[in-house]
Amino acid sequence: MFKISEFSQLTNISPRMLRHYDKLDLLKPEIIHQENNYRYYTAEQINQANRILSLKNVGIPLKEIKTLLENEHDQTNYLANHRKRLETELAEKKLQLAYLDWLEEKKKSPEKTGMNYPIETKKMNDLLVLTYRQNVTSYYEEEQLWQQLFATIRSEDMSTLGQSIAVFHKAASANIDIEVMVSIPESLKHIYPETKTFSPGLIASVVTNGSYASMPTIHADMNNWLKVNEYALSSNIFNVYHSSPANEEREECFITEVCYPIEKPFNQH
Repeated sequence: MFKISEFSQLTNISPRMLRHYDKLDLLKPEIIHQENNYRYYTAEQINQANRILSLKNVGIPLKEIKTLLENEHDQTNYLANHRKRLETELAEKKLQLAYLDWLEEKKKSPEKTGMNYPIETKKMNDLLVLTYRQNVTSYYEEEQLWQQLFATIRSEDMSTLGQSIAVFHKAASANIDIEVMVSIPESLKHIYPETKTFSPGLIASVVTNGSYASMPTIHADMNNWLKVNEYALSSNIFNVYHSSPANEEREECFITEVCYPIEKPFNQH
């Protein structure tokens, strides 16, 4: 029999932690003397302590270790799943470090163009939309496309319209191929038979406010983010206009969500 101090030295588990294991019913002393509360452990319990430490050292919580020791036949599946969790966490940490490297490089840049906004990933739901598409020679002509689109919508339906979106298609020429669209409720589908479904799926997005002059910097940052996080574009880039010149005069109040539909390259699936 070993006193708690002796057992602690043999197992490299502190007396405080041994008492904690006792409270968890994970590793209880073989004997506790009632008169002095001294705790005694047996030689056979050293192996039990080693098993606990082995599982603890790979990041398994103590409460789950107790369950695993009571049901040893479940350990194989549990350890395989735990390995997958650790590998996922490791991959995420590596991406965070790569992203941190990039941010630190940007801070050193003389242009001081470091990001001050987060890029987030999310699943965007399908939208029923009315659209108008045209090639233009300048992004400033986008306003004319919106005018063309809204001219096709009844005045009594204007208050029911949802998100305003501009999709930037890849053009074969020097022109800019822009498709503007606005979401409408299903109840109006019979009024506008030319509606279609917009299905962006998984996107990376950043919400920014103010002048559109910052867009080139935002797109450069988004493209770097794609590389760091090992994503590829799955479709055309688009903007969601939460507030724009159509409903806001002050430039600083323009709110634009820049969206990149994304996917993992095939060889990483």
